[in-house]
Amino acid sequence: MISDLKTFVEMETPSTDKTLLDNFSSFMKGYIKKEMGLDAELLESKDAGNGLRLYIKGKQEKQVLLLCHYDTVFSKGTLEKRPFRIENGMAYGPGIFDMKTGIVQTIYALKTLIKNNELLNGVVLLITSDEEIESKSFRDIIISEAKKSLYTLVMEPSLKGALKTERSGVGTITLRVYGKASHAGLDPESGANAIYELAYMIPGIVALNDKARGTSLNLDVINGGNRINVIADFCQGEMDIRYRIPEESDRVIKGLREMPSKIPGTRREIEYTLRPPLIKTAESEVLYGKIHKLASENGIEISQASVAGGSDGNFCSYYCPVIDGLGAVGDGAHSENEYVFIDKIPERTALLYLILKNIS
Repeated sequence: MISDLKTFVEMETPSTDKTLLDNFSSFMKGYIKKEMGLDAELLESKDAGNGLRLYIKGKQEKQVLLLCHYDTVFSKGTLEKRPFRIENGMAYGPGIFDMKTGIVQTIYALKTLIKNNELLNGVVLLITSDEEIESKSFRDIIISEAKKSLYTLVMEPSLKGALKTERSGVGTITLRVYGKASHAGLDPESGANAIYELAYMIPGIVALNDKARGTSLNLDVINGGNRINVIADFCQGEMDIRYRIPEESDRVIKGLREMPSKIPGTRREIEYTLRPPLIKTAESEVLYGKIHKLASENGIEISQASVAGGSDGNFCSYYCPVIDGLGAVGDGAHSENEYVFIDKIPERTALLYLILKNIS
């Protein structure tokens, strides 16, 4: 498992490099054939790396959805600065925690189930390439498979060992303000400063936060104007939104649209991409209870947690129960100190094996 993990980590897969992504998906297709004797379907994408979908028959006709992604937030060349290494029982490397260890665990659990003819329900495994950049290419496929599934298991990393049964909704809101250019010295009054218009909106943007309801909105990037002696006719702001309650995104978007204008002659456009919250339901509580019982009976300690970050599991919780965070145990996602605990890799692989063998 460690050898395979090293191979995966040493194939860099930044979300925006289609060549590297497609190299990995082609490798994984061959790897699955070699390890499991099955042909995965290559899901071609124009805008992202190609994905993989694999159907595996079980003893029963119903299916379980297994979600993995292979893209990482690290740019090409990161591996040269921070190569794969093992130190004090921990393995380090870009993308090792989020989430290439989860892919290794998934493959090893599945190939054992196939070898022993122990798979209870059918499984559809999706390995996608754009989870870190909002999943635009594979969202519809994920939702379609979730609608047909008993439950969804997400092989994203755990939260210090805890499974994730709730996640915030997350998204990007882009606000574009258009004004009117004029000479900053000779005729500034004829212009309409788009930067000023966006600046006037900032207190209103801050006011849209609602901590009690779990909603945060942060304006993190601003770009505007093009010359120092020209009244700015364009300004763009990019915001990160996190929200616990599905309806909160509608409230925030409406608030931005209805915010009064201060500078005559300006206009606005709002564009957004949202990943809804992963919601905890009565069905997901039952599923977690079954997993907890199964883990306890086999000496595996687990707990559950609610987290702010999103995953592809967020799309699925409106159609079937979802348990996330079944992947690596470690820490440092998206950081230069990303690591996994080696001794937890076989343990968490065993947990996935037990779930797919026993829970319908």
